[in-house]
Amino acid sequence: MKKKEFLPLKIKEIGEKYRQKTEKGQVETAVGVFLLSLLTILVYAVFQAEAYRASAQYMEDALAASNLASAIIDVEEYGITRNMIIGDPILAFDRYCTALKGNLRLDDDWQCENKRLISGKVEITDYVIYNRVHDKIYAFRVGEKGVYESWQGTAGSERAPNGAPVESTGVYSEISFPVKGVFGMYIQAEKGKLVDIVLND
Repeated sequence: MKKKEFLPLKIKEIGEKYRQKTEKGQVETAVGVFLLSLLTILVYAVFQAEAYRASAQYMEDALAASNLASAIIDVEEYGITRNMIIGDPILAFDRYCTALKGNLRLDDDWQCENKRLISGKVEITDYVIYNRVHDKIYAFRVGEKGVYESWQGTAGSERAPNGAPVESTGVYSEISFPVKGVFGMYIQAEKGKLVDIVLND
C-alpha cells in the first residue's frame, strides 16, 4: 500500500476537490433557479398581454355597439333636409349609458361581474356627439349633468379626442376602468371609440 501509485490522498487535497464540486453545483443550481424564475415571469407576462388584448377588443366592441345605440337620428329632419342629425344630446347620452351597462354587464354601481376583465368601477370619461350639416360639424360634449360644451368645426378637419377625423354625424365615447395586472397590481385602463353614421343611398 505504500507504493507510489497507491499513496494516500492528503486531507487538504480531498477538501479542495470537495469544495470545488460543491461550489460548481451551487452555481449551477442558482443559475437554474434564476432561468426558471425568468421563464415563469415571461410566460405570465405573455398570458397577461393576451388578456389585455382580449379585454381591449371586448371594450372596443362594447363601445361601438353602445355608441350606435345612442346615435338615433332625427328621421323627420332627414326626410326634409337630408341632414343626419342626432336631435337630443341628453336623450342620446341616456341611451348610451343604458346600452353600455347592458353590453358590459354592469350592475347599478357600474361594477362588472367578470373581475378579470374589469376589476372595478367603470367611468364614462368622455361622450361627444358630432352632427354634420353640409361641410360643418356641430359638436356637443355631454355628461350626467347635460351638455357641458359645444363648438363648431369643419368636416374632415375636426378630430375626435382619440385623433380620428370626424367626417360625418357620429358619436365618440371614452371609458376608464381598473384592470388587475401582474403580481396583483392594478392599472387604470382607458378606451375610446368613434362611430360614424353613414347611409348608403
